[in-house]
Amino acid sequence: MILALVALCSTAFASAESPTDDEVIAAYTNANKVYNWFGINPLPTNGRQKKEIGFMIYYNVNFPNVRTMSDLRREMNAVFISDLTNKILAESRTYREFDGGLYVAPSGLRANVFAGQSSFTVNRLAADSINLQVTTEILENPLKNKMDVVRYETKDFSYVNTPIGWRFATFTRVR
Repeated sequence: MILALVALCSTAFASAESPTDDEVIAAYTNANKVYNWFGINPLPTNGRQKKEIGFMIYYNVNFPNVRTMSDLRREMNAVFISDLTNKILAESRTYREFDGGLYVAPSGLRANVFAGQSSFTVNRLAADSINLQVTTEILENPLKNKMDVVRYETKDFSYVNTPIGWRFATFTRVR
């Protein structure tokens, strides 16, 4: 079982071969976790060190293997093409590096409570290009215990084979 999981992870992120549908979905799940570091779930801090820049307050990141901006970029480049990594970093004020250490402004967004379950459709466009379509239920009003699905929201994600393996070329928040 563990061997199968290790094989799944390595194939999903680095294999030059075309990944299976399950591997594409596993890669999406991992990329979504990394993408959410820039909104819903920023990297944790122990709050021991604080830096202020204008109205932003940053605290030192306390996360295994992510201690510098280079480490963060490495983790992002493991799931996204470098152009997308650069775009996400350029558009965000969530992370800054001070004195060789990575700092976070822990102002996470709330998850969309109206989003229900997601389903996935894998479309193979070419040998080196996959479109992952994610369709998410939008619920009536979970805050008032109204759990009926009122509509669906669909987003497309481009998953491409690069010289260093399969990476997402587009990404956005689903929930």
